[in-house]
Amino acid sequence: MNFNVLFSVFRRNFVSYFANPTGYLFICLFVWLGAIAAFWVPAFFSNNLANLEQLNFWFPFIMLVYIPSITMGVWADERKQGTDELLLTIPAGDFEIVLGKYLAAVAIYTVALLFSLACNFAVLAWLGNPDAGLFIGNYVGYWFVGLAMISIGVVASFLAGNITISFVLGALFNSPLVFLVWADAILGGWERQKVAAIQYWSISRQFADFGRGIISLASVVYFLMIVVVMLYLSMVLIGRRHWFSGRHRWARTGHYIVRALSLAIVVVGAVLFFRHHDVRYDATAEKLSSLSRETRDLIAGLDVERPVEIEAFVSPAVPEPYRNTRLNLLNVLREMQALGGKKLTVKIHDTERFSQEATLAEDLYGIEPQRVPTFNRGEMGSEDIFLNVAVRCGMRKVPPLFINRGVPVEYELVRSICTVSEEKRLKLGVLETDAKLFGGFDMQAMSASPNSPLIDELEKQYEVDRVDPTKPITEKYDVLLAVQPSSLGPEELENLIAAIAAGQPTAIFEDPAPLLSPGVPGTSAPRMSPGNMFMPSRPLPKGDIQRLWNLLGVAFPGDRIVWQDYNPYPRFTSFESEKEFVFVDTQCENAEFGDDPISSGLQQIVCPFPGYVDKLNTSELKFLPLVRTGQSSGDLRYRDVVRDTPRGPQLQTFRPRDPSGKSYILAARVQGKTQYTPPPELPGNLLDDKPAEEKQPVEANLNVVVVADMDLFSQPIFQLREQGDMPEIDVYFRFDNVPFVLNILDELAGEERFIAIRNRRPSHRTLVRIDQQTQKSRKEVAEARTKFSEDYKQMKQDEEVAMETKLAELQQRKNIDAQQLLIELGMMKQNLERIKEAKLNRAEREMNRKIRESEISLNQEVKRVQDRYKLWAVLLPPIPPLVVALIVFLIRRVREREGVARSRLR
Repeated sequence: MNFNVLFSVFRRNFVSYFANPTGYLFICLFVWLGAIAAFWVPAFFSNNLANLEQLNFWFPFIMLVYIPSITMGVWADERKQGTDELLLTIPAGDFEIVLGKYLAAVAIYTVALLFSLACNFAVLAWLGNPDAGLFIGNYVGYWFVGLAMISIGVVASFLAGNITISFVLGALFNSPLVFLVWADAILGGWERQKVAAIQYWSISRQFADFGRGIISLASVVYFLMIVVVMLYLSMVLIGRRHWFSGRHRWARTGHYIVRALSLAIVVVGAVLFFRHHDVRYDATAEKLSSLSRETRDLIAGLDVERPVEIEAFVSPAVPEPYRNTRLNLLNVLREMQALGGKKLTVKIHDTERFSQEATLAEDLYGIEPQRVPTFNRGEMGSEDIFLNVAVRCGMRKVPPLFINRGVPVEYELVRSICTVSEEKRLKLGVLETDAKLFGGFDMQAMSASPNSPLIDELEKQYEVDRVDPTKPITEKYDVLLAVQPSSLGPEELENLIAAIAAGQPTAIFEDPAPLLSPGVPGTSAPRMSPGNMFMPSRPLPKGDIQRLWNLLGVAFPGDRIVWQDYNPYPRFTSFESEKEFVFVDTQCENAEFGDDPISSGLQQIVCPFPGYVDKLNTSELKFLPLVRTGQSSGDLRYRDVVRDTPRGPQLQTFRPRDPSGKSYILAARVQGKTQYTPPPELPGNLLDDKPAEEKQPVEANLNVVVVADMDLFSQPIFQLREQGDMPEIDVYFRFDNVPFVLNILDELAGEERFIAIRNRRPSHRTLVRIDQQTQKSRKEVAEARTKFSEDYKQMKQDEEVAMETKLAELQQRKNIDAQQLLIELGMMKQNLERIKEAKLNRAEREMNRKIRESEISLNQEVKRVQDRYKLWAVLLPPIPPLVVALIVFLIRRVREREGVARSRLR
């Protein structure tokens, strides 16, 4: 290869393009179209993500216009000017000429891409804090897309003798690879597998990994193989002057067609080979698009006769609060699709309501769209969406998943994969106590009740058994769950203690005030009567819970409730007033999570009205705190927080909170060996009629976690977890209550595969400048909403007080008989109630009107800010290439005027 000739051809084409301002104008157009595609579409601001997701979709279509403008003159211009013959007479082979021209076109495109990169990154950095790795990954993908499309455009230029025809052919030849992504719409009657196989060869599908920040060797090979084939065709076309004449020309034509087809077959084979032997690198700083090492190991270690099948039905558009969830789901699914090989197959369907895919989802898996709340321009609404995943392996399957906000996507999918691929699950025993976790018929409420959300969560992973505490617990479980054991009777509690002493790994959740779990007695409160309103009876006796604490070597004050002066969610004023909602996270001063795998990866938990646990000084057992509050805490007596009423426990209005200045341990792990003395046999549980005898101490091997709260996995917590972030009111929850409970059970059961995956939380970069610009308005609206609500409540109280005062005044009248007084009291009360309701209805309508006006004002302010930034984001990027074009034009004009007589200048 003659590199001097190659460089001369390269320099000639490259310099000639930039010697004319027209080249810069095309670059300016390219940058401007890219800015419009990236920032002008409404989805950019509604998604609130500092990335180029919108440009990724439109980029191949922009290239259909821009690439032919670069390649149309590669050879057609030489023919037009008559310099093609001169070029072919230089001492160089066809390959040097083709490669020189191709590299010049690539260099021109690279310059345009660098302009776009600098301008778009400046805009994203201005609006937020973009992930540089994700951004660079996108532009690496853009560059490889350009390499392939330029090579196709070069072939078009060698075929045409006219620049205009070359432009049209360049766009036409590139179109199939661009539009193959819509093969499902074009070939609607074909089988889904065939359509998916065709879509795989589209540019958009091959670029998808780069769009997520993944550098994929398989995608790189795809684009490079297109370049190889197209450069070979270009060499054939430029060399046809040697053989496309004479009597053997058709034979030569057939010969080159066979060679081209053979090369294409080799290229297809290479692409398919690397598809199944891919090497991938996640360039994102947050590792948004890669699976954790534990997940990759689990997928690689799958031992199945038939592949695990994952079929996902995902809405192409979802409300703003669900967009990050959808993005995380698609990222995880595509990575599993790339890494699964023969063990794991993944199918992703864009599913809209009433579409063919929606019908398929319902017919195969019983999946229906989920109705979710929306908040748009100050108005609440709802929308039906699909974020559903079905996982099966042969005949084994799990119930279809709906990936709600706040649900860890990777963990949910990995757990389902492991569940359907394993013959046997770990066994978890759930002790039956007054905390009724299992559903059934409630005799007191006279109605059926569903399972606790915790049971539904555990059944996705474990074989869950009910454990009857009235009998000795002799069966060995992988882990035992005991919720509110203080509600057990004496005999039942001793059976639990004996099982723990025998080495049964156990998770204990004991709550002095389970206020979010109706019907469950606190540690120091009596049990509820087993009868009902028609047949009342005495409350059942409780066992001595102190025997359990003595065995574990811990102190657990059953009548003390912890509070803490820390609220990470100031938007929720109830958390501010109810300081017994105890939050523990890294932002709370002196609060901490223990180093144990159970708690070390947590970011935040909330414990409503918890107790605390501590180690006894006399205990030699290993005591490891898992969750500890900050020092701005204190504790209250149960009766200072709760008063018992016929309608159940009610909160005291005034609570004397005095800071203690110490931290409280809310959860701890206890391990080690100790002595356990079985109690005398209890009446009613005798195997014979012999008198009770003192038992000999035995060695107990303990592995127990004690948590001083059970409301941390109550139904409201699960609802908050499913609801996830609420960006519509600028609230972003970080609760890890459910992962905390699952980590406890997994660690005790020796199931360590999921803990690290469960603690993994992808974090997307947002448009922080928009939030900052509208923060003041958001705060004002929130304060106004709170004030309107408080004014309404105060008015309601005032009206009730006024009504009671008037009724009291009437009752004090002495000059009226009792019967007449009752009649007048009834009439006055009815009249006053009517007046009060009318005033309250007017006040409520006025309050709702003011709240709606404030929210509409906020949305208008947000839209004004977005429109302002949108305008500048589109106008600024084309300016740099435009300035360079102006400078080149002025320099060229100055040089043209050099040496020209002044009389000839205009």
